[in-house]
Amino acid sequence: MRAIRKAVKIFGFFICGFIVFLMFYLALTQKGSYYDDAKKEETKTKQISEEERKLSEFQKSAIEVKSASKLYISKCSACHSKNGRGIFDDKGDVVFPPIAAKPYEFILQRVYDYKEGRVANPLMITLLQTVSDENLKVLADEISKFEAQ
Repeated sequence: MRAIRKAVKIFGFFICGFIVFLMFYLALTQKGSYYDDAKKEETKTKQISEEERKLSEFQKSAIEVKSASKLYISKCSACHSKNGRGIFDDKGDVVFPPIAAKPYEFILQRVYDYKEGRVANPLMITLLQTVSDENLKVLADEISKFEAQ
């Protein structure tokens, strides 16, 4: 009987030790997922912050665009920006050239060259095909009055 009690005690200690080991093992493996969750939350916060920043920039640009004509906004601003200052990549290289403060005659000649296909640029040709000569003059006048940065 004494041998059985001793065996039960040893078995009990073994089970307790195994449970303690299992708890430590689970705690250590769960630590990684806790940090992963924290990183995901941090990334989500950064994404929200980035989206808020972009929204703020968009709202500011919408205020500035009010001075531009609907024709400029619909035909030009997507590429040349709301103020004609062009669009640049992260390295500072020109993606779409600035057109602000160029002389009226220069702008008018360029848009006619694009419209009539003398300058090969399928995007500009497509955009300007439906614009009347009168509206091209209005656009050239408006763009020439934009301030250079």
